[in-house]
Amino acid sequence: MTTKLERPHREPSHIQAWLIGSGIATLSAAVYLINDAKVPGANIHILDLHLGSGGGINASGDAVNGYFLPFECHPHFHGSCMERLLSLVPSQTQPDKSMMDAIRTFEKFERPPPQDFALTRALKQGLLGPEVVYTTGIQIGVKNRMGLMKLMLENEPTIGSKTIEDMLDKSFFETTFWMLWATAFALQPWHSAVEFQRHLRKYLEDIQSLNNLKTSNRTEYNLYESIIIPITTYLEHEGVNFCFNTEVTNLGVYPESDPTTVTGIELLEDGAKCWIRVDPTDIVIATLGSTTAGAGLGTNSSSPPDLSLNWEDRMVRDWRLWQKLAQMSPKFGNPTNFLSQNLRSTIETFTTTFEGPEFMLLYEKLTHDRPGTGAMLSLSESNWSITLSIPHQPVFSGQSHNTNIICGYALSPINEGNHVKKPMYECCGEEILIEVLSYLKFPIEPIVATSKTIPCGMPLGTAPFLSRHHWNRPSVIPQHTSNIACVGQFVEIIDDTTLTMEYSVRGAQIAVTELMGLPRKPEKVRKSLLLEIFDLMI
Repeated sequence: MTTKLERPHREPSHIQAWLIGSGIATLSAAVYLINDAKVPGANIHILDLHLGSGGGINASGDAVNGYFLPFECHPHFHGSCMERLLSLVPSQTQPDKSMMDAIRTFEKFERPPPQDFALTRALKQGLLGPEVVYTTGIQIGVKNRMGLMKLMLENEPTIGSKTIEDMLDKSFFETTFWMLWATAFALQPWHSAVEFQRHLRKYLEDIQSLNNLKTSNRTEYNLYESIIIPITTYLEHEGVNFCFNTEVTNLGVYPESDPTTVTGIELLEDGAKCWIRVDPTDIVIATLGSTTAGAGLGTNSSSPPDLSLNWEDRMVRDWRLWQKLAQMSPKFGNPTNFLSQNLRSTIETFTTTFEGPEFMLLYEKLTHDRPGTGAMLSLSESNWSITLSIPHQPVFSGQSHNTNIICGYALSPINEGNHVKKPMYECCGEEILIEVLSYLKFPIEPIVATSKTIPCGMPLGTAPFLSRHHWNRPSVIPQHTSNIACVGQFVEIIDDTTLTMEYSVRGAQIAVTELMGLPRKPEKVRKSLLLEIFDLMI
């Protein structure tokens, strides 16, 4: 349980707020500080070692060289915290509406989903080619039902650092039910059983409908263009001070023996060392860790860089601050737990840019789903464990009418492909596309000749799911502290599921609410445990 210090009264107009990182967590915190806490924008400072805002949600590219869409940057999202955040920010295109209102208008009137629901969630190999996998219902047998019920009823301290495979029978991981969860959330058998339990409690009732984009909010373009850029523009207009190419290397604290209060910020600004004094009435909100640290892009003709080379050098900048804090006190968690298991957290993503409609027409004929209907299409017998996303087009604002973009991720990139006989991480973009087309039995040469595929290796892509003890992740407000909060995918938020934008935004709202003494709390995470148990018994 988190112990609270008696915090000083904070007069919004007098405090300085120092936000470390510029991903969705700190951008959200800045929005809440302005709207809920009434802190002037000029008193808010965002420090980031990168050259622009967005963190891991930073899309890029063009039609000539190929577009790149990061993991978790697809143009749809779920969650009440995200909805409230976007209701606080005015739309750039419709100033009389909030971003959330504009998104709802877009979904309802401008571009409604092309179908009411997706027909195909996964494909397997049949005698005559790819076949639809039957995914309705919970067909896992009595033994596995009982195992899931036991896991869902267990308390988290008892589960501890156990993995999913520690808690369930080996046969469970061969079921279609597990395939749905693994591909929907990028879960692996060796990931944390606590994380899987939280997913079951939160999503079991909706697992069949998560693939239908009518159940989520859809933005006009990718999340970087439709959410990150508008929020950044709004904050700049409010006077928020963005300091890029600025690396926070350490925090000064008092007392050193058991840090309770941040007294200063040590940083490198354009390579020069600086020190910022922090008063006890000021606040610091720090993003800890990064799932994109060490990520490397390939090209259509070259594979991503070898993820085993210069591992520590590539990790250090994004993780240095958390490591320093953890050395001061165990209340700040244990980043080593997540950094030391990179072989268990590596995934590979890819984005393919097609010239012409041929791939999309073949996809629709095979699945009977129009592009933009379903969130995911899993290739269930893929050695690389590939899941595709076929979003509505265009995905980028500058995308031409004749260009189509799909993306995907692979949970097992170290395996040899079914058709391209080498590990995925050794493959260039063209080889990855050949593997996908071969699985789908689509013609290879005419499509490959007019497409570009950009792969991206992510050694920490699923690190937040790794098995852990509860003390490995710090609370949003670390125990017995007065003016610091921690946010991001590696903090502990009771009951909620990490590796989502919703998780980052919820953490930001908690941070601002607690530090500023505000009455409004985030909505509770939905948990209908009794109903879910009943579903498992049927």
